[in-house]
Amino acid sequence: MLNELEAAEIFLQVVRAPGFTAAAKALGKSTSTLSRTVTDLEAALGAQLIARTTRTLHLTEAGALYVAHAEALIAASRAAHDALTELTHGSPRGHLRISMPVSVGERLLGPYLPRFRRRYPELRLEVDLSDRNVPLVEGGFDLAIRVGRASDSSLRAQLLGKVAVRLVASPAYLASRPPPRKPTDLADHDCVSLGTVAGPVEWTFYRNQERVSVGVEGVVQTTSPTLAAQLCRADLGLLRVTEWVIREELRVGQLVEVMPAWACDNPLHGGIPVYVMYAQGASAAPPLKSRVFVEMVKSVMATDVLNLIKPRRAR
Repeated sequence: MLNELEAAEIFLQVVRAPGFTAAAKALGKSTSTLSRTVTDLEAALGAQLIARTTRTLHLTEAGALYVAHAEALIAASRAAHDALTELTHGSPRGHLRISMPVSVGERLLGPYLPRFRRRYPELRLEVDLSDRNVPLVEGGFDLAIRVGRASDSSLRAQLLGKVAVRLVASPAYLASRPPPRKPTDLADHDCVSLGTVAGPVEWTFYRNQERVSVGVEGVVQTTSPTLAAQLCRADLGLLRVTEWVIREELRVGQLVEVMPAWACDNPLHGGIPVYVMYAQGASAAPPLKSRVFVEMVKSVMATDVLNLIKPRRAR
C-alpha cells in the first residue's frame, strides 16, 4: 500500500533537486526506487505529475497543483509530531520553518539566530528569505514575518512593533553638495530608490501638520534594501529605507540622517508595522516552538529597533 506522506516527500525532492539522479543522491536511495515511488503516486492520484524525457523532466499542470498539497501534507505531519514531542518533553523541538523578508533576516535577526539555536538545541531552523509574500500553509511554513499591512485575515497575526523609516546619505555625498532642508530640495539630489516598479516613486514627508509628497527618480532602482544601503554608503545618493537596514551604518557614522525636521513616517501610524503570521488559524494556539521564536523577535525589536543609538544627523 502506498505511503502518500513518504511518496510526497520523494516527489518534492525530485522537483527541488531537480531530477531523479540528484534526488536519489540526496536521499540515499536508488534512482529506480524514486522513479517507482513517483509512478505509484501518479497511479494512486490518477494523474501524471512529472513529464519525463531522456534528458529533462518538468511538472505537468497536475504536478504543479500537487506541489502545494504535498508541502501542506508534510507540514501538517511535522506539526503534529512536533506538538506531541513538545508535550512529552516540555521544551521546543522539531522543525521550525520561517519565511521573512531578506533585510529582516540579514540585517535584523541574523546576529541573534546562533544564540537562539544554542538555547534550543533540539529545534531545527529553516529560514527562507524572500521579499515576496509566500503562502504559509501551502509553502509548509510555521511562521512568516511581514513588514507592512497583514493581508490574510484567516490566519493568526500578531503585531510585533513598528519600525521607523529614515532618509539618509553618506557624509561624503553630503559634502559634495548642500544638504536638502525641505522635501522640494530633493529635485537637486541623486537618489537610490527601493521598489518593484521601475520609474519615478513618491516620497512623502511630514512636519507638524504639514504633509509634502515629491516625485523621485532614482539614479539606481532596486528591490533589495541591503544593496540600496551599500550603494548609499558608496556615496551614490540619498536613500529612504527602514531603520533596521542601516542601523550599523548609522551607529558608526557611515550614513547620517538627512532632513531630520521632516519625518518619513505618518505621525498617525508611527512607523511601518511588523507582524508575525502563524500558519494556525486565528482560533488555534501556536505551538511552543513558534512562541519561543516570536518572543526572540519581539526582544530584538524592542532592543535593536526601538532603542537604536541616536544617529548623527546632517545639519
